Amino acid sequence: MWKILNILKLLRNLFKTKSDIMRTILVLLDGLGDRPSKALNNKTPLEAANTPNLDEFAKRGATGLMIPYKEGIPLGSEVAHFLLWGYSLNDFPGRGFIESLGEDIEVKENEIYLRATFGFVEKCNGGLLVKDRRTKNVTKEEIDELIDSLPNYVNGYEFELKHSYDTHCILIIREENGWISDKISDSDPFYKNKHVMRVCPIKKLCKNKIEYDKAKSTADALNEYLKKCFKELDNHEINRKRSKMEKQKANMLLTKWAGKYKKVESFSERWGMGGVVIGNSSVFKGLARFLGMDYIKCEDFKEAIEMAVDLDYDFIHIHTKEIDEAGHTKKPEFKKEVIEKIDACLNPLLNLEDDLIVITADHSTPSVGNLIHSGESVPITIVGKYVRRDDVKEFNERACAKGSLYIRAYDLMNIILNYTDRALLYGLRPNRILKYIPDDSKTRHLRID
Repeated sequence: MWKILNILKLLRNLFKTKSDIMRTILVLLDGLGDRPSKALNNKTPLEAANTPNLDEFAKRGATGLMIPYKEGIPLGSEVAHFLLWGYSLNDFPGRGFIESLGEDIEVKENEIYLRATFGFVEKCNGGLLVKDRRTKNVTKEEIDELIDSLPNYVNGYEFELKHSYDTHCILIIREENGWISDKISDSDPFYKNKHVMRVCPIKKLCKNKIEYDKAKSTADALNEYLKKCFKELDNHEINRKRSKMEKQKANMLLTKWAGKYKKVESFSERWGMGGVVIGNSSVFKGLARFLGMDYIKCEDFKEAIEMAVDLDYDFIHIHTKEIDEAGHTKKPEFKKEVIEKIDACLNPLLNLEDDLIVITADHSTPSVGNLIHSGESVPITIVGKYVRRDDVKEFNERACAKGSLYIRAYDLMNIILNYTDRALLYGLRPNRILKYIPDDSKTRHLRID
């Protein structure tokens, strides 16, 4: 499919000048940032890794550090990318909604969407202690049968659970009169040795009392639903059999990331560029759909890089989660090896002298310590024919700290417009307020009869 789209766009671009088709290729190495570890002689995995291609990019361009949001605040990939593409957190619809889009669920305005996971819990101190957030070795057939046993209506709300993969599902909550809100908290404690949390309305997110009352009603209904689910699941024949076989029960739904339909300006409207995301995740498919970008599923990073060389879009975003997943193992040496593997795939981009190449991360995934993601800044390099070079010769956290850039992720798209000669002079008003020089064919012309 992408080959057909590419041929059509190449044919259209025969009529454009060279400056009109200057591309941006943003290589996003998920979770690349890290902390020093004793196992690597007090170096980060990126510092310890042999990365000739990343170092070459650093030599050719501007380098520095980028703050994903605010100093010290860890981000998830979905929010980090939303900021990276120049959107406000006020416009973010919630990860549950994004993942629903990515899993091709038809979304509606009077529904909220949450990620729900089958976990293993035990009664403890009047609550439910989470023994494992993801029940191990449970089959799809078992999950489908468990889902069929769960209630569909509680307190006037309708609940629909759709299995997606592994132990994960999307939970859809409806209320026909619109008395529903996504301004509710998680029941999933996320960290080890914690109890299932009570779902509560989040007052700080509610603009008025009516919205708070909706959130409270939604939260109360979800709490009742989860209690009914536990009662049904814990005594279900499947879980009784699993218990006898000394397997974990799939006896609780753990919910998080409530989201709701929201409309925002598309990526092309905001930045004047046609965009594509190349990745392998429902999150990135959902983000692309939400912002009106194309999405190409690709499971192999090397193949994604090779594909990007010939793709004809103004903005090409390549995402790999391999480094992030390596960081989650808490094995610094392994993360170092994965970084070296990824670096070896980047060579084809070194020949793209007429494109703007940006290489960075969305957040740090520490391979030491207890945090899942951490709030450190991440290294960035920008390479292009109009980019000022600095004196940095290596691409890692320590070296890039000596570079010419120190930016927030929210500023990156403006920088990209500038280096691709698309940035509109501030104060000009071509029919409407824009940040980019508009395509002449898309502006309203003064007509002379």
